[in-house]
Amino acid sequence: MAATWIFDLDNTLHDAQSKIFPLVNAKMNEYISSYLDISLEDASSLRESYWERYGATLKGLIKHHNINPIDFLSVTHNLQDFNKLVHPENNLKKTLSKIQGRKIIYTNAPKTYTNKILKISKIFELFDEIFTIEDSNFIPKPDQGMMDTFLKKYDISEGVFIDDVKENLIAAKNSGLTTIWITNEKNQPSFIDKKIEKISDLLSV
Repeated sequence: MAATWIFDLDNTLHDAQSKIFPLVNAKMNEYISSYLDISLEDASSLRESYWERYGATLKGLIKHHNINPIDFLSVTHNLQDFNKLVHPENNLKKTLSKIQGRKIIYTNAPKTYTNKILKISKIFELFDEIFTIEDSNFIPKPDQGMMDTFLKKYDISEGVFIDDVKENLIAAKNSGLTTIWITNEKNQPSFIDKKIEKISDLLSV
């Protein structure tokens, strides 16, 4: 279908929603509460509002509170018993191995966390490039300028972009990529080319 396949990480290649995100969110609440000297409840509200407004809590914290992104990511993504938390899709390695072409990760997650997920899932070696939040200078998806930078960096003129957050696919579509949304939702915005429920569905696209 295309020479280059670009994959999101969390809730695309593995289930982060059930176990990992609640732990990361709790650590973010604690960090924000301590840093800004506010209650955990207020910290949680702020975290959610920045995620909704900017696509990533970190961007709001940098913009409005001059937070140190490296320290923030290191603390909030330092999880215990990582092996017990990662739940990749069944037969994920087999599925990805069948997809021909260059494969790249583009994620808002930090590098150490991303590498751990990929290695535990036994798919690290299947990806030609890994583009994390550090590589984007802490500018998260969705951002058209950073999408353009990403595509130029890896010399991508056409390809497929796969993500579970539909807003992240707008910039990809604007850049001429084929967009695939991982979702169970019935609606299909005009900037979405295909919908699938799991990565293995790519084999029938």
